[in-house]
Amino acid sequence: MTDGTQTYVPPESGLARAWHWLSAHPSLLPVILSIVMAIVFALTVPKFADMRNVLNIFGQLGFLGFLCIGMTFVMVTGGIDLSSYTVVSAAAVVGATVMIATENTLTGCAVMLLIGIAFGAVNGIAVAYLRMIPFIVTLSTMVLAEGFAIWFTQAQSVYGLPDAFIDTFSARVFSISLPWIPRPFGLPVPGLLILAVAILMGFILSRTIYGRRIYLVGANEQTARISGIKVRRIEFSAYVIAGIMAGITAMILTADLGTATTAMVRDVRLMDIIAATVIGGASLRGGKGSILGTMFGLLFLTMLSNAFNLLGVSPFTAMVIKGAVLVAVIGLDVLRSK
Repeated sequence: MTDGTQTYVPPESGLARAWHWLSAHPSLLPVILSIVMAIVFALTVPKFADMRNVLNIFGQLGFLGFLCIGMTFVMVTGGIDLSSYTVVSAAAVVGATVMIATENTLTGCAVMLLIGIAFGAVNGIAVAYLRMIPFIVTLSTMVLAEGFAIWFTQAQSVYGLPDAFIDTFSARVFSISLPWIPRPFGLPVPGLLILAVAILMGFILSRTIYGRRIYLVGANEQTARISGIKVRRIEFSAYVIAGIMAGITAMILTADLGTATTAMVRDVRLMDIIAATVIGGASLRGGKGSILGTMFGLLFLTMLSNAFNLLGVSPFTAMVIKGAVLVAVIGLDVLRSK
């Protein structure tokens, strides 16, 4: 029997309600952070809100954006890909060499894609079918891809790329002239390309049966297997998608630099790829993440780097701050999972 009394449950504070809401909608956190940061930097950082700087930020998304999309697919399955940025250099040097030898842009681009797919397939076979640890596998292929690129080129740069190839990926389209802007401006092709691919891959991940199976595999592999899902096939395909994204990145980066070299990914930091994906709501434990969140996570980091450059902040100081952001984000992921 009860005495008719009820236990008093104090109402949640506004901060607790906000935390629970963000935990339930992790992909909205980078959206909010990006909007707040854009406003703060526009008011405090000189030339940050300049149209040309805004377009520059938009164009920079194309260099890391594809790798972040690939990382999102892999992390949602519960894996990780440490090799993607070195696969870019391997695909670039081979594709550029074939492009120059054949004098055919499409053939060179196809080779870049094939090299990316090949490395993705190696990762996928090792992780999905041989049941090897993703961290160890992709760490090995990271070294393999870098070593292959150095061996293939003998540490030399590949020059003499066709002008048509360079012009295609470095062009700006939809040129617009405004009275208060001295010169007309246009949208960079890499930015438009990452936007189109992000919409397509976001639709695949969130609105298709295949995408739902990826989430289920990452959330609970045993349940997915009992449900009749081909778990190994799903995991394998995620790494192949990451390889395709590396191949596309190789095209864009090679065209931007006008050459292919083993050092071309020196400024591409693996930390930024992982941080953007985790900031976007992906969990290191799998089963969570979205392309929308990842793109805004990348936008957040890109704006941060851009503001540091405009303010003249030391690259070493910027690395420390980015490292602190990554630690905070990983800690947030741990708290969000509890």
